[in-house]
Amino acid sequence: MKLSALTPSERRAVVIIGDLLLLTMALLLAYGLWTYRGGHPFSIAFLKKKAIWFVLPPIWFFLAAVGGLYEYRNLVSLQRTLRGFATCGAIILISYTVLYFFAPKESLPRGVVLYHAFFSLGLVGGWRYLLLVLHGNPLFRRRCVVVAKGEEREGVISFLGQYPFYEVVGVSAEAPEMIMPLQGGDPVDLPSFVRTFGVDEILVTAPVYSDRKVSRAIVSCGEKGITITPFPLLYEELTGRVPIDHVREGWWYLLPFRAAETGMLYPMLKRTADVIGAILGLSFLGLILPWVALAIKLDSKGPVFYRQVRVGRGGRTFTVWKLRTMRTDAERGKAVWAKEKDPRVTRVGRWLRKARFDEFPQCWNILKGEMSIIGPRPERPEFVKELRDLIPFFELRHSVKPGMAG
Repeated sequence: MKLSALTPSERRAVVIIGDLLLLTMALLLAYGLWTYRGGHPFSIAFLKKKAIWFVLPPIWFFLAAVGGLYEYRNLVSLQRTLRGFATCGAIILISYTVLYFFAPKESLPRGVVLYHAFFSLGLVGGWRYLLLVLHGNPLFRRRCVVVAKGEEREGVISFLGQYPFYEVVGVSAEAPEMIMPLQGGDPVDLPSFVRTFGVDEILVTAPVYSDRKVSRAIVSCGEKGITITPFPLLYEELTGRVPIDHVREGWWYLLPFRAAETGMLYPMLKRTADVIGAILGLSFLGLILPWVALAIKLDSKGPVFYRQVRVGRGGRTFTVWKLRTMRTDAERGKAVWAKEKDPRVTRVGRWLRKARFDEFPQCWNILKGEMSIIGPRPERPEFVKELRDLIPFFELRHSVKPGMAG
């Protein structure tokens, strides 16, 4: 199997597996250093007695996932990855520090969590840097051809330029069944081009489907084992969003629609994960709330919590809970869109938003079944009325529960 043949989903799976293995390795190293410094025996029997500490890697992974560190825009940025994992480490260290002061004397060792945070940042940071280097290596880049017309062709090429593991080697010429090498040369028919340039994937946009010559050429390549992908599907996989400009009346053909929460097994597993995640989130909120509440009160007048009506699954409204991050007079009777560097955000609120601590009260909404951990962010009814007229198919987001992490 060619390394370049790894699909985006397979690449993300490799990242997740690598992270979990290295987080576990970091825990073993932390144990080893702690036992060495404390003069304790490092053995299987010792590890069994301290097995509770093996919850640390899953907690790190959960916080990383909620923080969006497995979204592709973050997977291709070492800076965002390190900043995100540093935030995860800070959250765990703060939580553990609070527990440490309330726990019986010497019942909780300080060193293990501190060492684990240090080793985790080093190992995961090195692993992610290695992945970025490999993504840029020709052996790992997924070679693709873009079969599209006009502006759509340029848009697809520009979009793929954000992802180092994709390499566009050819684009359709004036006659879309003929492919022009990006490095220069004469147009070649699609099957011949695929053989010559070792293409892994053909990306196709909607307008070329009706061209019979193009369809025949694409089918011929598919018979040879080449992956054929409608561009809207790839865009959705990489960004989690639908490319409205590329989706027309036949959207259900390119993007088959099935409500994610239908069936029986998937909803059960998803609900179980939501409940476990919500309980962990509320437990963490309980640990930090006294200090956060004090900071909010000292920074500005008003309540600690903020509630607002949002639109959920099936178009039903519910009340979402957050820690207050804006002044109490932020809207003055009318709904106002939030914006980057919003002046209405308080000093403490800016920090809460950056760490995403303000989102944790939504775990109560998750526990009640109004929200899920992963899903589209819920919007206010006033904004939904506006957005459904601007964005085609916008209301389809209400076919699933809204999420704390969009």
